[in-house]
Amino acid sequence: METKGPGKAKIVVAAAAGNFVEWYDFAIYGYFSPVLAKVFFPDSDGLNGLLATLAIFGAAFVLRPVGAVIFGHLGDRRGRRWVLSFVILTMAGATTLIGLLPSYASAGVLAPVALTVLRLVQGLSAGGEFGGAASLLFEHAPSRKRGVFGSAQAASIAVALAVSAGLGTALTAWMSDAFLHSQGWRIPFLLGLPLGVGGWYIRRNIDETPSFTAMQEQGQVADSPVKEVFRGHWRMIIAGTGAIVSWTAGGYVTLQFLPAFFEGVLDRKLSEGLTASLCGLTAYAGFIVLGGWLSDRVARWKVMMGGAIGLAVVAVPCYQLLIHGGAFSIGVAVILFAGFLGLTAGPTPAMLSELAPDNVRNSYLSIVYSVANAAFGGFAPYIVTALVSSSGNLLSPAFYLIGLEALAVAGLVGISVHMRHRALLPDAMPADARV
Repeated sequence: METKGPGKAKIVVAAAAGNFVEWYDFAIYGYFSPVLAKVFFPDSDGLNGLLATLAIFGAAFVLRPVGAVIFGHLGDRRGRRWVLSFVILTMAGATTLIGLLPSYASAGVLAPVALTVLRLVQGLSAGGEFGGAASLLFEHAPSRKRGVFGSAQAASIAVALAVSAGLGTALTAWMSDAFLHSQGWRIPFLLGLPLGVGGWYIRRNIDETPSFTAMQEQGQVADSPVKEVFRGHWRMIIAGTGAIVSWTAGGYVTLQFLPAFFEGVLDRKLSEGLTASLCGLTAYAGFIVLGGWLSDRVARWKVMMGGAIGLAVVAVPCYQLLIHGGAFSIGVAVILFAGFLGLTAGPTPAMLSELAPDNVRNSYLSIVYSVANAAFGGFAPYIVTALVSSSGNLLSPAFYLIGLEALAVAGLVGISVHMRHRALLPDAMPADARV
């Protein structure tokens, strides 16, 4: 079943706008981590303070699977719209409170403790976003446009990250260093409140998906969707998690890692890293839509495989350009990263949605996405920074990226083999699925 007429555009806007707010709130911490390191860990030297801040960034991902279980269950029991409206308010509230926290100089150890707690709340909320938004788009999408519809969600993440980076670039250029570290860093966090309220309003005024409405009317809503996912679809959880690390974790050690890498590792200006990240993420959004569009014409796993292999091939050369190159070389590196990342990200929402039946889709999507992020993505900036610190090898992020792509290729091969033989989830695959 699919939504017809102008309602389609409204659904895309609701999913993308709300997703934008969620990921703006979550990402702004990462981009301002070098500043937060000095605000909340002033007694640490530059690299150790950055590591402490990145550890808190990663800690938020630990609660993502918890949020996935809670909100995945609620999304399959109470509806996609309800859970999406709730998680956006939770995220916005936590982000706003971060902007109101006292510094270490004012509150001592309570300041980083409070920062950690609020980041954990953000992680809990983020665990429920992907599954709900992807289900909403997939279940309203025309059957032949699921890839491009789903790509709107992934593209909105890239746009949110780009806006975060752009705002960071503007603030660091406009403010003095002293003001940025005293009060200026609060501004992007406080913007989370109006953005969150606006996103909540948009989501509250959309229709529930036809699939979920039909399940309610026919009494087919799962009693324990999370339990059913782990009991009946655990092999697809493993394969799906591996398949998407190219996107979920790859982005954290490429485009999103650049501000911390430039200032904390290369000892260059934060604004340089933010500008590079902004350029790459802007291009990334377009490549994501291209990847989704291609996946409506070619098997989705093949498009994603091309992106994963491409990232592995360019990892070392691109990091060489970032380390030793000027503006043009850095631009070439971020565009290459953006292009191949887009091919892995664009088809993902539709591909995963086609692997699960309607009554457990929200739970399955939430669990796979959150596990991939928690296991491989959230601590990726910390891991690669620690590897650089311990080994002195500035190419450590590239080697970590190659390992991620190898895992993604294995997961995609597993999905293609299982789906080709229809040995797993035989009743879950839509007749026109392009997995």
